[in-house]
Amino acid sequence: MPSLKMLSSKLTQEIQDGKVEVTLEPRGLVVSLKQTAFFPSGTDLIDPATYPIVAKLADALNAVSNPLRIEGHTDSVPIHTARFRSNWELSAARSIAMMELLVTHFDVDRSRMGIVGLADNEPEASNDTPEGRAKNRRVDVVILNHLARVPKDKSKT
Repeated sequence: MPSLKMLSSKLTQEIQDGKVEVTLEPRGLVVSLKQTAFFPSGTDLIDPATYPIVAKLADALNAVSNPLRIEGHTDSVPIHTARFRSNWELSAARSIAMMELLVTHFDVDRSRMGIVGLADNEPEASNDTPEGRAKNRRVDVVILNHLARVPKDKSKT
């Protein structure tokens, strides 16, 4: 697994600009892609200006074989648009959009990925302030510890 230090070094400018946050958790290395940098409000369209950042991340992902989990998060403000009926749908769509970008543009192996839409269920900050809500709107790319996802024993099925 890439180290926290290596990935933080590779993404120094993006971290300083508040576009990305890198943390080490028991389950693995978490790269938080902030909504304000990557997605226009209320959409699942990734801003092409952020592709160079995603390319740096993809280089790190392609250097290891660990399973990956892409998690979409929203704030608690309800959404209801023609495209998204809920924050659940928006968070899942953003995870899928990031997965598709990693696969189609940067050759990350799709079979290593799991997609999760968490809506507003795992906030990083309070949803009571605009700053807190902004921090909660993100897509996390988690480079899982190998032990965090144990493959099913197919011989038992």
